[in-house]
Formats: sequence, structure tokens, C-alpha cells
Amino acid sequence: MINRTSLVLSRRFSSVVVAVCAVVVTAKLMGTDLDPVAPPRILDQAALQQQVANMLQGVKDKPVGRVTCPGSVVVEVDNEFECQVWDYLHSDNVSVKIVSDQGEISVNRS
Repeated sequence: MINRTSLVLSRRFSSVVVAVCAVVVTAKLMGTDLDPVAPPRILDQAALQQQVANMLQGVKDKPVGRVTCPGSVVVEVDNEFECQVWDYLHSDNVSVKIVSDQGEISVNRS
């Protein structure tokens, strides 16, 4: 037959196990970031090239031919990169900078 002391110790031990498990689960959840990581926003390359061409049209009396910009440009304010602009058989690089988190750009033709 189980004596009274064993029964009390058994209940206390069960309470301790439950408390320890609760602490472990809580610590695990607090240390885990439950928000999914959003993929970085990327500018559409064709739309970017068209926008650069439109912004350069009529600047310095030079016609704008083909524009080539890098693919996979991450939308991040102050991100700078270069695009290549063709005027007939000659090409120049233009500096492009992202100026807003909506993907708005500024173009500087040197």
C-alpha cells in the first residue's frame, strides 16, 4: 500500500514536471520568430528600362535608344546601380538611385 508521504511527493513531482515543461515551451515560443520572412521586392527589369528611357527622353538633346538595366534590383531606398543607354552606336552609363520604398527612381546622366 502507498503511504501518504509517497502520494504527496508524487503530486509535487508531477507539478514540477508540468511547470518545467511550461517554461520550456514558453521559452521556445519566445525565441522563435513566428512572422514569415517576406521576400525582397524586386523591380521589374523591362518596366525599369522603360522608365529610365522615358526620364532621359529630351535630356541634353540626345535621343535615347536602347536601355539596359540589371535584373533583380532590390527595392531599397538609396540603392544605386547603373544602366547602359545606347545612342545609335555609342553607349553611356547612367546612374540610377531608388528614392522611395515604392520604387521611384532618379536618373543622373553624366
